[in-house]
Amino acid sequence: MRRFARRLHGYLMLVVGGQMLLWALSGLYMVWFDIHYIHGDHFLKAPSKLSSSPRLDIGFEDALSRVPGATSIVLTTLRGELVYQVMQEGKFILVSGLSGDILKPLSDKQAAAIAISRVNQPYDVETVTLLRTTDEDTAVGAGVRPLWRVEFKGLFAPILYISQDLGTVEYIRHAPWYVFDWLWRIHIMDYQDGEDISNALLVSMTAAGLFACLAGLILLPRSWSVLRKVID
Repeated sequence: MRRFARRLHGYLMLVVGGQMLLWALSGLYMVWFDIHYIHGDHFLKAPSKLSSSPRLDIGFEDALSRVPGATSIVLTTLRGELVYQVMQEGKFILVSGLSGDILKPLSDKQAAAIAISRVNQPYDVETVTLLRTTDEDTAVGAGVRPLWRVEFKGLFAPILYISQDLGTVEYIRHAPWYVFDWLWRIHIMDYQDGEDISNALLVSMTAAGLFACLAGLILLPRSWSVLRKVID
């Protein structure tokens, strides 16, 4: 039994030993850094506060009347002004709280201005790219679209993804996040989109690691007895 356990333990560790090391290293990185730091929250400054008596000329009913078939409405701010977010057929439409006009989707210059106003350091904009519904970007997956991708200059500068419809910062990406993303893929052994945490490769390696540990436990009493003889 011990001979079989020794062989099984040795062969399995040859297979899973390297992956166990990668699990440990990737897990250490993921617990060492605060998740809010990985998300890039430290790049943002607090949103600008409204004045004590913000101006609002258009009421909720008037705003709803501008968007036929609206299903929901929320009062929020955009670049320091009050606006209504109105949902229509699964899409958001912005209505000015001052004029009642339907606001056009953000331009690249407006998106860049919002990004500059939100970061807490004077970064220079390098590129501004529009991601539409059909565009793929592995850094943000298949989430909110369309998005303006505002990339700042510098190796450790952030990349902000801003909703073209709402003007809100939806995602922040930076160098430690990309490291985290790749380590996560290694950790769950999904090297495509990093989302399948029950893939066949991970399950197989986990099972092999478990059997290797069980075989090692069978050998443990023998190892202790040999160690005692050496010490004595």
